[in-house]
Amino acid sequence: MKTHFRVALALCLALAVPCIATAQVGGRGLLFQVGAGLYFPSYPGSLESDFSDLASLPGMDRIQISLDLALGVPVLERGCYLIARIDGGGDRVDDGNDYIQMNLYLFSLGARYYPYRTGLYVEVGAGASKGVIESSVAASSPSDTGFGYGIAIGYDFNRRQRGFGLSLEAKYDGLTIESEQYGALMFTLNLCWR
Repeated sequence: MKTHFRVALALCLALAVPCIATAQVGGRGLLFQVGAGLYFPSYPGSLESDFSDLASLPGMDRIQISLDLALGVPVLERGCYLIARIDGGGDRVDDGNDYIQMNLYLFSLGARYYPYRTGLYVEVGAGASKGVIESSVAASSPSDTGFGYGIAIGYDFNRRQRGFGLSLEAKYDGLTIESEQYGALMFTLNLCWR
């Protein structure tokens, strides 16, 4: 089942990407973004205190990092993009030999709006969420798929509507995974092309 799904998805992307890559509206084309940055997750119940207690033990390091990948197509004359996006964050507590890590993901569709030609933008999206816990002493344990939403505000430093640029972004993802509420605040530096 999973293999069939992956093959169908790859085929759809192979057919769709050349079509949307040529899309232009008002001098704007396809938007592509990849970035990484700071990650501040929040967990339900005792999971939050478990990670904090482990990180406070002598010799333990806690590493929290976020990654994002987005693809957008212009849909309106005035600065609006339809965005498909993947946000991921990893929270790892490690002593050099043993570790435990929680990964949270949001696979979303949404919209990004530039009120001006470039610069400030706002974005909203919703879609599927997933959590995966990994450790050095057990196999990774993925959750069932849940629901999630994301809200972002950012600033694109590219002065032109087209070309490469950098953006700074603050984003909050709210995730419902197996009837529990998770959250993630991310501050990322992104490489953009549009």
